[in-house]
Parts: sequence; C-alpha cells; structure tokens
Amino acid sequence: MSWLLLALSSAFFLGFYDLAKKKSVQGNAVRPVLFLCSAFYALFMLPILVSGHTETLALREHVFLMGKALIVGGSWLLTYNAIAHMPLSISATIRALAPLFTIGIAVTFMGERPFPLQWAGIGLCVFSYIGLSLAGRKEMGHFFSSPWVISMVLGTILAACSGVYDKLILQRMDFDPLTVQVWFSFYMALWQFLICAVTWFPTRQKTTPFQFRWSFLLVAALLIIADRCYFLAVSDKDALISVITVFRRSSVFISFVAGIVIFKERKSKLKFLALLGIVAGLCLISLGKG
Repeated sequence: MSWLLLALSSAFFLGFYDLAKKKSVQGNAVRPVLFLCSAFYALFMLPILVSGHTETLALREHVFLMGKALIVGGSWLLTYNAIAHMPLSISATIRALAPLFTIGIAVTFMGERPFPLQWAGIGLCVFSYIGLSLAGRKEMGHFFSSPWVISMVLGTILAACSGVYDKLILQRMDFDPLTVQVWFSFYMALWQFLICAVTWFPTRQKTTPFQFRWSFLLVAALLIIADRCYFLAVSDKDALISVITVFRRSSVFISFVAGIVIFKERKSKLKFLALLGIVAGLCLISLGKG
C-alpha cells in the first residue's frame, strides 16, 4: 500500500481517536485516564509479543524505544490536559500545527526535499492550519496567555520531534514497524504508570475525581490502528516525514465536525475556508509525488 494512502488512513482513525480522547478526559482526572488508555493499548499488543511476531532487540535498541516513549509521553501529558479544558475544534486546530515544526526539522536536519508541487501543497496546508488557529483565537479571548493553549503548543512541538525521531529509527536504523509499536506501547504504559503513581495518586482527593469510562478502550483501539498505518508509512524508504505529518493532521476534519455537531461548538466561516484550503493542499501533495 502507498505510504501516502497509509498516512491518510492513519489520519482517518486519528480523527475518531481525538473524539474518543475528548470524551475520556472531559470532566475527568487526566493522568489516570492517560495511564489506563496506555495500559489498554499495551494489553491489546501483548498477544503479538507473546506469539513471537516481533524482532529481538539489543539493549541499545530498547533504549531508543524508551526515548520515544518519553517524548510521546510528555506530549500526551501536555495535550490531554489541554484537551480536557478546551473546545475540541480549537485544541485540534493547535495540534494541527505540528506539520509546521516537523517540516522545519525534517528539511533542516534530515535532508528531506519535497517536490515543488508538494511544497506548494505543504505551504497551503500550513497557512490553512494557521487560519484555523486564528478562528480558534476568537472563541477563547486571551488566546496566547491561556495556560492550556501554551500546554497544547508545547505538546505539539514534542509531537513534531517525535515524528522526526520516528524517521530516524524506522528509516535510517531499520527498526521493524511492528516491533517498534509493540515495545513502545509497553514503555508508554510504564511511563504513564510512574507519572500517575507519583504525581496523581498521593493528591487524588484534592484534584478532579476520576471516572472509568468505556471510551478508554476505544481510545486504545483507534490509536493502535492509526499508529500501525503511520509506522508502516514512515518505514517506507521513499516516505517523506514532512508530507506524512501534513496528511496525519488532516484528522482535524473529523475533530471539527465532531466539535460543532456533537459538542455544539461555535461555527465559523474562517474555519470552513481553512478546511477547504487543507483539502486543496492535500490534493497538491498527492499530485506532486513525482
């Protein structure tokens, strides 16, 4: 399957993952939610490990996957907290700015060179994402001084770093995509358990009460599918992480529709114009793949 199609498939499932994530953290204690979602992810991946379908890794390779878990875990901690306190249409908008950071890193440090038409598509998508952010600013007032906006931006930057890190381990170090996903899930669950045990459990009586929700299972299942498509896409030697990250963030479509229809968030002409810009940008990226 084409890495572009895999990236787009990942975006589709990410959109519904964002919706399940919003349902899970809304009015809920974020850190135990993170731990349980990560634990279910790892539990679903356990049969693959037990069945021996993963490659044997050296200690050095395990350290690289622990590093990935630390980067993504930090991103999740920041973004989940922001999502719990922000409209979905706005948090998804900020998250959609990840390509801006990833493209800069990939072109500057990884030597990626997209085709001219792809550059045009990437540029159009980035400007459209910025337009979406401006639309979100109108809804929240003091946008850039909000701690949740800052948290979302920092989490998005970490997510961009994770994308470049994935290119390093999957393309340049030739890690097996399934092996990466399985071991990443276990290290992520361990990382979230430690955060929950140290920072939430001792003070749980003074924070937002925790409620178990069945949406935790859906979060894990949707993320497994989205990650599988993503890891396969990045592992393709011809794949450009600068393009994949733009495609992945097209999940913002589903998040916006859900935010407006399900969560009754504010409609905006600027939002819809920006969405049209993203569609056009994605078409240019597909046509310009050479």
